[in-house]
Amino acid sequence: MALRLADGSCTIRAIDPARLAAAEAVLAEEAARLPGVAARLMQDAAAARFAVAREQVPAYGAWAYDWVQSYVASYRVLWRLGVGLAGSVAEDVPVLERIAVEIAQPMREAFRERVLAPTEVDGRLGDDLAHAGRVVDGAWAAALGSVAQALRSQPAVPGMAVALLDLGAAGLPMTPSLVALAPADPLDLVVGDGTGPPAIFLRSMRPMAARLGAVAVRASEAGSLIAAGGTFGFALGGTAGVVVGMAGGVGVSWGIDWLINRIDAALNRTEFEAQALVAIALAEARIVAQARAATEEALTARLAALRAGGGPCG
Repeated sequence: MALRLADGSCTIRAIDPARLAAAEAVLAEEAARLPGVAARLMQDAAAARFAVAREQVPAYGAWAYDWVQSYVASYRVLWRLGVGLAGSVAEDVPVLERIAVEIAQPMREAFRERVLAPTEVDGRLGDDLAHAGRVVDGAWAAALGSVAQALRSQPAVPGMAVALLDLGAAGLPMTPSLVALAPADPLDLVVGDGTGPPAIFLRSMRPMAARLGAVAVRASEAGSLIAAGGTFGFALGGTAGVVVGMAGGVGVSWGIDWLINRIDAALNRTEFEAQALVAIALAEARIVAQARAATEEALTARLAALRAGGGPCG
């Protein structure tokens, strides 16, 4: 059998089939073990990175349920709803799917900026993936070196080999394929490829439904309250009383809105923050699963490369 080594050199050895099978079994066992190593390394690294994101969640909840922010969020959701309806008609896509993407957009952006961005997770995960790749490459190279040493100890024979074991092709580094997993946008870890309906952010929107109710109150009640206040003020104080009465109507309208916001926060802020923690857990689990899968795929390809050489010692 011809052996092509990592340095490109090639030698022909008389190798007993049982010894060859044992060598290939060693490599197969190592290939089965190393994806778990990569996953454990990334699990530890991701836990450390996303711990910072988890610390941002209470502040994220406070921002989302701030009274002033409730105005901004509710009107942005209504705006995105209109964009979704118009876009579904213009692009001939399902209405509900387009609306789902659009109304979740404000919370996606806020989650990226206020929870994920402070962790710098997109850049630092690249370093973690590179470290995991180097560890895996080192362990795999050691296994290949051990097999090469054992097989090279067999007697050398002249002539042509009948088969090729390409240890060089099987030893190509796996680090680049792991580093390629580092997300350009950390939000991709939450919503996968970022193109489908972002269910996690739709669930985050559900506790905020009261904000849309607050918009309805502003539209339907504010005018009548202000008008009623102005009329009552005029009855009491004439023209000057109109200003005071209208100001009182505005105050009552805003008071109702503030009360809705406070009730909304009391009932739903805990669930809202829990959904944010779920999103972080999904992101953490996804990068670990991706690291495992990429390592498994790379090692499967390297095992296949052992016997895929073009010719013996060519």
